[in-house]
Amino acid sequence: MGRELNLLSIPKIEPAGSASAARRRGERLLRWRNPLAVLFAAITLLMACSATRVRFQTSFDDLLPARHPNVMLYHRFADSYGRAQTLVMMLRVKRGDIFNPTTLQKIQGLTFGVNRLPGVNHNEVFSIASYRVVYARAIPGALILRTYMYPNVPKTQAGADELRRVVMTHHAQLAGLVTPDNKSALVVASFNEHGIDYRQAFDGIQKMRARYADANTDLYASGDVMAIGWSYHFLPRIQLIFGLAIGLMLAIIYLSLGARTGWWAPIATGICSALWGLGFMGLARLNLDPVMLVIPFILTARDLSHGIQWQGRYYDELDRTAETKAALECTAGAMLPAGLLAILTNVAGIAFITASDIPALRHIGLGGAIWLASSLALVFIFQPILMSWLPRPQLRRERRMIRRAAARHHLARLDHAADWLVRIPIAPGVAAGLLASAVIVLIVGLVCARDLPIGYQGASIPIFRPDAEVNRDYGMIARYVPTDSGWIVFTTPDFPSRQSSIGPDVLRMERDLGDYLRARRDVVALTGFDSMAAGPMNSLLHYGAPKFLSTPDDPALSGTIWMMFFSSATSDEIRTLFAYSPKMTSSCIQLLLPGQTYAALKRLRADLDDFVRLRVAHDPRLSGVTLHYLGGDAGVVLATDEVLPHLNAFNLVLTTAVILLGCALLFGSASAGLLFAFTSIAAGMTAFIYMHYRGIGLTIDIIPILSLGIGLGINYGVYTVYRIRDEVRNGVALDEAIALGIRTTGLWVFVGYLVMIGGVLPWAFSPLLFHNQMSVLLILLMSANLIAGVMLLPALIARLRPRFLTRDESGAAAVEAASARAVS
Repeated sequence: MGRELNLLSIPKIEPAGSASAARRRGERLLRWRNPLAVLFAAITLLMACSATRVRFQTSFDDLLPARHPNVMLYHRFADSYGRAQTLVMMLRVKRGDIFNPTTLQKIQGLTFGVNRLPGVNHNEVFSIASYRVVYARAIPGALILRTYMYPNVPKTQAGADELRRVVMTHHAQLAGLVTPDNKSALVVASFNEHGIDYRQAFDGIQKMRARYADANTDLYASGDVMAIGWSYHFLPRIQLIFGLAIGLMLAIIYLSLGARTGWWAPIATGICSALWGLGFMGLARLNLDPVMLVIPFILTARDLSHGIQWQGRYYDELDRTAETKAALECTAGAMLPAGLLAILTNVAGIAFITASDIPALRHIGLGGAIWLASSLALVFIFQPILMSWLPRPQLRRERRMIRRAAARHHLARLDHAADWLVRIPIAPGVAAGLLASAVIVLIVGLVCARDLPIGYQGASIPIFRPDAEVNRDYGMIARYVPTDSGWIVFTTPDFPSRQSSIGPDVLRMERDLGDYLRARRDVVALTGFDSMAAGPMNSLLHYGAPKFLSTPDDPALSGTIWMMFFSSATSDEIRTLFAYSPKMTSSCIQLLLPGQTYAALKRLRADLDDFVRLRVAHDPRLSGVTLHYLGGDAGVVLATDEVLPHLNAFNLVLTTAVILLGCALLFGSASAGLLFAFTSIAAGMTAFIYMHYRGIGLTIDIIPILSLGIGLGINYGVYTVYRIRDEVRNGVALDEAIALGIRTTGLWVFVGYLVMIGGVLPWAFSPLLFHNQMSVLLILLMSANLIAGVMLLPALIARLRPRFLTRDESGAAAVEAASARAVS
């Protein structure tokens, strides 16, 4: 049917309606090339200067939803009750226990070393060698608070044995600092977010590990500080991967466009787009997290793909006509509407995450939107201007010889393969098969999306591979000591009210809360004033009688114990339990948790709700008491996990809506919008199927990737269908236009796909698990969108013959198409 198409030639068609209109648009654009070029040059210089101000740093606060109640509670009391930026170091001996002078000296050295790290909160460094960790001893007429081994470490084995006896006596209070088998000691510290230097802190920790480890002593380090520190440690390898990915993209561009002079134009516009994006981030004072470095890289790869698409169309027009000016004007005018829609969907794919109140996502969304939007000016306006200043692109001599040799040996084979490939969508029965496959993927994807876990899964630091050193350390520490924590804040009247934070009724309620949560297996242990001071000191005041290890019944006795605690402890020690001391209007209970999965934290909060409803709300003795939860590390994890499902749904729905409305407006038909939206959703469902199969949860890292995959992938269909419409308007029958569109624009779509894949593939070998998952997920999404845009959409068009295309068929072409369908 129709004329035969050659792989390396395009039928010469005289400009008709679409071509002439496109040429007029291009002519008007190039008429203003000089002032536009000056404007673009000035903006590029300004943005290049601003790009130097971009801060490549990690800010913990930027990863939290600022308006969530848990985060607000965390910021309100973090300075008192503990920050989520923690470090846990564990020293473990292989033979014997820690109670010998050599090992105890190492524990003190670790404690002092951690206290010297940049950004550490000096009042929140805890170990048996810390001045902050004390025990009470009763003597006639007084209670004395003593440190375990501060400032001096036992110098003899007898002294170490005496320390063991004291530690065993107070083992309940030291549960988080000495393991039950006495073979491990821990140093726990908190850091100030605004003063910490993660790189220096990590280097200091690694030096301590090298100094104190030996044949009998192992050292492990975990916590948020180590997680971010390892990210900085891997930065040189990430930069190497970054360079390899850039090299691979450039090689693909050269292999696809390098046969002609001027092939480097997409690279020039891609570099300018990157400068505009980075420059805007510098002007807006937006941070760029080193772990998220791959996101700007993907944006640049997309900009390069747009440039390749434009350059490829220009080459096609040059093959049609010998007049360079006409080819340039036709390309500029024809590509502008399609480019506008393609970039609109790109921007939509990342801009809507700015609706989140998570600063890191807002930074990525805002910076990424400007980054992608710059392609409209630099690719579809500046690239035509740039090519207008260059001579007509010519086949390079060496490339011409290679091409001739290839033509002699392989042209027939390639041409046959190309004819088979481009006619797949118009073959009988293909549309039905592709449609059935898309529906199956859509249904399975929706089922997987509904059951998709929220948050990070498993007991490890999720951005790293399971066998990474940081996760091995995390696993060893978690084997002996719970490392996940949170806190509950009590707001009460002031002392001497019975409902103050040290009132008997309140302390008894705290003890009931602990029993309830332990019975529900929500927590491993709880610590508060009742367990740390009230009970133990009450027993000491009664000559150590075990029956007095309970909450005092007399408010005056509670006040006495509080005064003893207040007079003997440091101000920072007091603030870890009472934020507004000496006022008793706020207190805190620390929770040690078995894990921090979204399901476990939701269950904990639900059980806290039940406890308040059943035990607190209707008790007149607690009418002035309010419980605020959940704070600390567990609270901010729950807060982040809680906003992600709504953000993901909001983002995907709005992105799909933009695709639907944008395509409907560009092609002047609601059916066009529905076709594009359907194929976009079907392709996007492959991501949820993959995540379900791999057990990947919906996290703050995955949200931008899912959004980008849909917003960027739809471009393949936009460019292909727009080219099909252009060919129909130029007098080609629809079926032939589909084959021609796939052979021409489809070829350049495939090249753009290879550039994206080439830029993403090296990240699969990153030391960060996030980069690996991201690369595989993006490759899957881009591949699904390629099939949807180049095969599924044309097949549906061939089958359904929508009016937004058939209305432009000429009478002769329509008759020819009808005859061909009747014969088939």
